[in-house]
Amino acid sequence: MEQPKRKIALVGNTLSSGGAEKAQARLSIFLDSKGIEVHHILVTDKITYPYAGKVFNMGRLKNQSNDLFNKLKRLSALRKYLKQEKFDYIIDFRVKKNFLQENLIANWVYKAPYIMSIRSFNTDYYFPKQKAKASRIYRKSYGIVAVSKALQKKIETEFGYQNVHTIYNGLDFDEINTLAEAPHNLTFPYILGIGRMQSGIKQFDHLIEAFHDAAARQKGIHLVLVGEGEDLSKYKELVARLKLESEVHFIPFVENPFPYFKNAYVTALTSKFEGFPNVLIESLASGTPVMAYDCESGPSEIIEHEENGLLIANQDKGALLEAMDRLVMDSELYDRCKAQARQSVDSFAMEAIGQEWLRLLNIS
Repeated sequence: MEQPKRKIALVGNTLSSGGAEKAQARLSIFLDSKGIEVHHILVTDKITYPYAGKVFNMGRLKNQSNDLFNKLKRLSALRKYLKQEKFDYIIDFRVKKNFLQENLIANWVYKAPYIMSIRSFNTDYYFPKQKAKASRIYRKSYGIVAVSKALQKKIETEFGYQNVHTIYNGLDFDEINTLAEAPHNLTFPYILGIGRMQSGIKQFDHLIEAFHDAAARQKGIHLVLVGEGEDLSKYKELVARLKLESEVHFIPFVENPFPYFKNAYVTALTSKFEGFPNVLIESLASGTPVMAYDCESGPSEIIEHEENGLLIANQDKGALLEAMDRLVMDSELYDRCKAQARQSVDSFAMEAIGQEWLRLLNIS
């Protein structure tokens, strides 16, 4: 007798614009390819990434006031949907800052086994500071999935959970190869920074200041920053103050960043903290070396120092400038990092990462 089809719900804010959202979309395509029925439950009505499966779009139930009654109405609709569909598992990719809401979701809405995906080393996005409150949200979880080993260790140490697993973000190399061939209009060599420009997390000001003093400028290499957010005006003011307008270029958020990755001289990451930075593995998958602060967490689990890029002492602006100059002036180092970039991320292929999810879910 044929076994009934497995059903998994993936819960996220959107299917657009961010690393968690991209990971959710890619996982849905993998699960669908294995004959699993996938449903996306979205908080906000925004979809741009390719995905597989059905969508329950809670964003379309939100009214302009977004008042308490409307929130409870949406939670009730979600509870009804989950009860109706009878999922085998729920995987939740959202941040969880509102204790009352998350307590209600974990203990009243979610009836199937649920897995919480933790995607930033700043665990305040996911765990209330009071451990008793955190326990209310996570005590019934089937598992907690961290996106780096360092993050897993932090969760186990600080909160005492034992059902924590590390599963990295996955890469679809065929998709990347295709997307990287799209045209772009940059005609000069450039260092690339890419990410959301908000809350000061990506610290593109560090990158701009280092570039101002870098040997790259003498070689005709520019700086390209891709992204949008509340910090954009601050970065533009800094560029103007340093008289770099002709050498630093701002590009709005793009759905397909891979032509920019592929054609960059190097991709740089100067974050305060991360979870598992997609920009590093996506740059390497595109054949471009990387340089990054050794922040918590992710870069040290991706970068093989002086083999596919450079790890930089965390938050050390002087070391950032030195690393930038090394990659420009030391052609032997650069050529080695570039030659090994693509193969260095083979272990992050979506098939391998997807199999780790299947093992966690006991699906053969």
